[in-house]
Amino acid sequence: MRTSGSNTNDILSQKFILGLNGALAMENAGLERLQSRIQETSLSDVKQQLEHHAQETAEHQKRLQQLITSMGGQPTQEKLGLPLPKFPQVMLDKMNNTMAKEDWEVKKTEEDLIIENAEVSCYLMLINKAQMAGGQFQNAANTLSLNMQDESKMIDWIKSNASGMLTQLWPKIQTATGTNG
Repeated sequence: MRTSGSNTNDILSQKFILGLNGALAMENAGLERLQSRIQETSLSDVKQQLEHHAQETAEHQKRLQQLITSMGGQPTQEKLGLPLPKFPQVMLDKMNNTMAKEDWEVKKTEEDLIIENAEVSCYLMLINKAQMAGGQFQNAANTLSLNMQDESKMIDWIKSNASGMLTQLWPKIQTATGTNG
């Protein structure tokens, strides 16, 4: 069955808007998580970076909303389920019974890295789709690239600061577990 060029473009637009709304729903959930992470962290440099990334995330939301609206879509207010590990209940119970606050901070940083990598993956695929579709979609690639660059910088920041974070948290983790070696 053949469709007219206009109809094909409409379907392509709808699918692309759906992808953009998926990214927006991810950013919506990410901002909510960042806000709780800012409250949870005990490390001032981490708090400062999370606050900076929360500002970037709010900008990502605005960019996505503008793209969606400019393409005739309605920006979502929904939140996507974030790609976080789901531990078996036995393991989770053991973690809850044995892990100190500082252990959880390390675990949350691992999760931050997982989420940031997922966001980069999402943006990469949207950029590739925009480039393949060309035309009006090509214009979206530049905006999406800005968001992806911010997410990549956050990944780099976590990677380059993970050792320092652990260095700061490790003495408290050792104290909480009763080890000093």
